[in-house]
Amino acid sequence: MRKLSLMILSLCMLLLSGCATIDSDVKIDSDGSGTWNAQINSQAGPLPKDSITEIINEYNIQDYTIKALDDQGKEITVDNGDETPYNVWTVNSKFNNVEELNKVRDAMTLRNKNQGPLLALEKTTSGTYIVDLGTSQGKTTVTVSGEIDPASVQTGTLTDKNTVTFTQNSHIRFIFKPSHGWLFYIGIGVAIVAVIGGGYIFYLRRKYYGDAA
Repeated sequence: MRKLSLMILSLCMLLLSGCATIDSDVKIDSDGSGTWNAQINSQAGPLPKDSITEIINEYNIQDYTIKALDDQGKEITVDNGDETPYNVWTVNSKFNNVEELNKVRDAMTLRNKNQGPLLALEKTTSGTYIVDLGTSQGKTTVTVSGEIDPASVQTGTLTDKNTVTFTQNSHIRFIFKPSHGWLFYIGIGVAIVAVIGGGYIFYLRRKYYGDAA
């Protein structure tokens, strides 16, 4: 526990001093599922894999892979227990619901869990969703399955109707309206076919009885 605390403290100090960054690319669906791809860069010297793994485990993230980047930017698989340090590490993770998204949010921002509960994704009474991922520890890009309200983007830059980018030390918060799922469009298609089919049957019936008269 003491070793873990020192690892987290060391990385936090590097982040606060600007000697390390966590650049994140997050994709979020309205049901809270999605992916988190991060790149941890240390300008203060290389870090071993354990220093990254222990922090990820501290936030109880289950589905993830950690790899290093060599001097040519090529990903390298590093075995557990290998103490070879690298300046850049990548973390790729999937989450299946809001609870797991909360854990990812805590890890990507090194949020102190003693701060109490805070939802990373919350549905409003109007049907929109509030995304609140805390303070970015590097360049952070968030893509959602819907359309972002431009007025809700206070500190980021809207790069597409469903994507927003935040610089380091920005508050990652915005609101989006979810897009309709494929079942919605299938329902519309079925309704259109039913209306057309019903109209055609009505036409045939009128034509038949009209000819019979």
